[in-house]
Amino acid sequence: MLISITVASAQGTYVIQDVNFKNKLQSSYPWVMTGNQLNITAAGMFTNDLILTGANISNLDGIQYFTSVFKIDASFNNLTALPNISSLTQLKYLYVNFNRLTQLPDLSNQTNLVEIQATTNALTSLPSLTNLVNLNNLFLTNNKLTSLPNISTLVNLKYLIIGNNPFTSLPDFSPNVQLLELHVHQTNISQITGLAQLTKLTKLYCWENSITDLSALSDNTTLTGLFAFSNKLRSLPTLTNKPNLNSVEVEKNNLTFEDLLPLKTVTTLTDFSYSPQDSLGTYTQNTIRSQQPLSLSITEDAGVSSNTYTWYKNAALSGITTRAFSINKTQVTDKGKYYVSIKNPNLPLLTLTHRIWNIEVTDCIDLNAFSFDVSSNECSGGATVETAVVLNGGTAPYTYALIPFYNTDTIRSSTGDFTQVPPGKYTFTVRDANNCGIDSVQTIPKPKACDPVITPNGDAHMNSYFIEQSGPAKIVDMGGKTILQLTAPAVWYGTKADGTLADAGYYVIIVNNKKITNITVVR
Repeated sequence: MLISITVASAQGTYVIQDVNFKNKLQSSYPWVMTGNQLNITAAGMFTNDLILTGANISNLDGIQYFTSVFKIDASFNNLTALPNISSLTQLKYLYVNFNRLTQLPDLSNQTNLVEIQATTNALTSLPSLTNLVNLNNLFLTNNKLTSLPNISTLVNLKYLIIGNNPFTSLPDFSPNVQLLELHVHQTNISQITGLAQLTKLTKLYCWENSITDLSALSDNTTLTGLFAFSNKLRSLPTLTNKPNLNSVEVEKNNLTFEDLLPLKTVTTLTDFSYSPQDSLGTYTQNTIRSQQPLSLSITEDAGVSSNTYTWYKNAALSGITTRAFSINKTQVTDKGKYYVSIKNPNLPLLTLTHRIWNIEVTDCIDLNAFSFDVSSNECSGGATVETAVVLNGGTAPYTYALIPFYNTDTIRSSTGDFTQVPPGKYTFTVRDANNCGIDSVQTIPKPKACDPVITPNGDAHMNSYFIEQSGPAKIVDMGGKTILQLTAPAVWYGTKADGTLADAGYYVIIVNNKKITNITVVR
């Protein structure tokens, strides 16, 4: 076997290992074959296009003998690698699209290359491209590239098509001043460096990335197409200075009417895609106290007067059509999720929506600390009450009151301290300037070892006596005469059955035919 191969080589032929490659050469280029073997001399003199597409070829070993070939198209095959092609110094076009290549061979000798196409492979890296100074077109979409080699020497590059690769970074494109088209879509990038120097650029494809800024394109006047949808753009470059601009696709960004409306003046546009856009602002969770003001507003599009606004809380809020929404004094019922939609008649396909303000409305006052102390309790002078209240929220001034359960003789205070408070059950209240407050039920006990005293003189101090027992009650004077009958529990205001005030003196309160207490009326 070794002898026969040596003989074959001596005769100027080469055994093609891949059957499908051999069959393709025999069927399409029989003049380069001698029988079943490649004629090395004939292959070396081949100066045309070598089209090997869709031939199910897995191995191109033997291609290295086509030293004068002009173009190789081996797309749509099963190639996982290419042989050494350093001898193909006349090669100008190399097409290996739709294979399974993980890398390309050394290309440092291919200085005449004008175009490389290796789309839809599994390339993870590229060889050095520094020597390819004549390269015009580089097509590498749909691979697994994370970076590019140095391309600063590719000063004649016109078309760079490298979309759909998981790049972690891209080079500075400023040396590639001849670029006409740049395709960097779906490459995970957040910026494109060098755009300002690409003054001849006509088309930029950068969709489905995380780009926030393309302002470097503002001075470019040659652009005809900008395809930048599905990014994070918060503004657009100046586009009104580009006389041949016909396509702008910028939907699914963070743009507003202020950014988009200038494009309505570009009369050359035939393709303008601008809707939808991402929601405005940020989701906000706010908690405010009842009775406090609520104000919501948007800051975007401050310079656009033709916008219309609709505010929502579950459903549309009628009558509110301005940039701001406010409530002077919130109520608990005002809690909810608010948002606003914005439209503009000049761009009817777009509705902008601000992200939700989630508003919680809590009680206007919270009790932080509280004490209610009866510091003294006298038979004749009533009780002295001292309170200490620590509140969260509220608006000064504060007022304090003791409201009896069984009469209307409310006792008020501006300090929270009270004097001459008759025994009984009370609602202790604190109110602020907005009438927000807290309530607490308190009981003033009867003084021990003394009879109660009332002074029914209308001064709101000790005007009445609360009979807390249940059952038929009566007030009896010292002569044994019943002056008033009641159904207890009840309050005696020091009056007789006819409504007149009882005379000063001593009386007995009887409930269920049982004496409860003596009581003194002071006039």
